[in-house]
Amino acid sequence: MGADKALLELDGEPAITRVVANCRGGGADAILVVRASDAAPLPADLRARVVTVLPEAEMIDSLRAGLRALPPVDVVVVFPVDYALATGETIRAVLRALAAAPAPSFALPLFDERPGHPIAFHATLAGRIFDPTVAALRDVVRQGPVVVARARDPWIARDLDTPHDLAAARARLRDTGRTAVELMRNHRSRRTFKPEPLDPAQLAALVDAARYASTSSFIQAYAAVAVTDPARKAEVARLCAGQEQILQAPVFLAICADLHKLHRSCARFGLSLDAAPLETFLQASVDAALFGQNLLLAAEAEGLGGCMIGAARNHPVALAELLGLPPHAFVVFGMTLGYPADDPVPRGRMPLAGVLFAERYDQAAAEAVLDGADAGMRAWAEACNVRGGYQGKPVDAAKGWAERMAQQWSKEKARPSPRALLRQQLADLGFPLA
Repeated sequence: MGADKALLELDGEPAITRVVANCRGGGADAILVVRASDAAPLPADLRARVVTVLPEAEMIDSLRAGLRALPPVDVVVVFPVDYALATGETIRAVLRALAAAPAPSFALPLFDERPGHPIAFHATLAGRIFDPTVAALRDVVRQGPVVVARARDPWIARDLDTPHDLAAARARLRDTGRTAVELMRNHRSRRTFKPEPLDPAQLAALVDAARYASTSSFIQAYAAVAVTDPARKAEVARLCAGQEQILQAPVFLAICADLHKLHRSCARFGLSLDAAPLETFLQASVDAALFGQNLLLAAEAEGLGGCMIGAARNHPVALAELLGLPPHAFVVFGMTLGYPADDPVPRGRMPLAGVLFAERYDQAAAEAVLDGADAGMRAWAEACNVRGGYQGKPVDAAKGWAERMAQQWSKEKARPSPRALLRQQLADLGFPLA
């Protein structure tokens, strides 16, 4: 991290203050903070006893120093400060699991089958930690017995190791109390980004969460190719209508419909993948879309922003070759991702009455909401112009939504589609669409 983790600012307070408060909220009676003797002073109002160790002490030395200084207790909870977002509720869950254990045990939280912190154990097991052959707490925990408490918080398995972790943690705290619905309603496409790189570990965590999207028949027909190399991104941008945001974003993600893994599964049993049915193509495309939306929503929950890029379908064969895609895979859309540097005017959406119908589609209602959609588009255009326009250009505030859509999607539209050959190109990529 390059900084004193205990004093990192989290939601207006040092991380150590948050940890101590969470320990108290989790039911701790006595709290000791183990600190290097040459470290900066901790907050004066910290309600905990401080024990110091030599600056060169290892983590196991700190744990032993804390155990020596503890008053007589039945249970010990170990809470590393770099897991500061773990909550008091997590501590309570771990303690409940420990209380239900039939014998002296270790208890740890589990999220998505991954263990994390804080860890609790019966004090009678503390003697194992003083074994001079023990180099880390995990060596003792592995001796067991171990019980687990399933947690709902991914931060029990994610520590604050890098500035990117810290930025994600702060974003998470800013969003405390915001539901998934509120995150969805706050969505805006972000096309300008700060020059900060995206931590590969953070990206991996986001994709790890996104892959739990709904999937048709459990085929999981999606994949993502992350492009960060400037030269490769430049070529991606060229193939995607020269969009500047691709050059500027720290990461371009190619969201792919991927039947290659089905192809290989068939081959293992001497069978051939049938990729011709339109339904199979739709299943893979829908899978990729659900995965991509999950990914962007997860990113926005951590303070990132991005934009979906349909121009990734302008030259699908060339893009597939650039990204090394195997047969039966194609880029459904691209996505830029990074820390946003813009604050675009929210566009709103089609009035709900034109989206939600009771029992049967109401064509009259759908027609009636076009006026509301027009009004919303004009209001957005006027708000953009007050700020200097949209992406630096003035917006025609006289045009409503319906007129814009008609000009773009009618047979009489002025410009030919850049994807006029898409069907043949999809066949070249292994989707013959019979």
